Amino acid sequence: MNWTVALLVGAALISLARIVQQWRVVLRPRAKEDWDTRFIGQLRKAGFAPFDPYPIDFFFDLPDEQACREVTAALEPDGFVVDSRAEEQTGRWSLHAHYTMRLQLEAMQALTARFTALATERQGRYDGWAIAKE
Repeated sequence: MNWTVALLVGAALISLARIVQQWRVVLRPRAKEDWDTRFIGQLRKAGFAPFDPYPIDFFFDLPDEQACREVTAALEPDGFVVDSRAEEQTGRWSLHAHYTMRLQLEAMQALTARFTALATERQGRYDGWAIAKE
């Protein structure tokens, strides 16, 4: 009889440990997948090759023409082709940078971090990137 009780208690403890383990997996915060990761994944599923260069457009929303000149000065030495214009409805400026590159996640995440910092330092916003339509 003692062995039966011991086996039942052991089985109950194992079951309880398994339930706790399953709940920890369910409740664990998941790593947030960033936009660059999702977008590059979608492009690769659509047939874009990771080692082929593609024309990429990068977009910024900046407060004034001076901020556009500063961002342009930071990007053009690296080979970006930049144009900007005033947005009449908002009074802000839109900056577009064009560059041809491979769709490599680490490189795109580094550019996103760099561009976010460039825009934020000038009270602006980096609005992301897209494959250019040629």
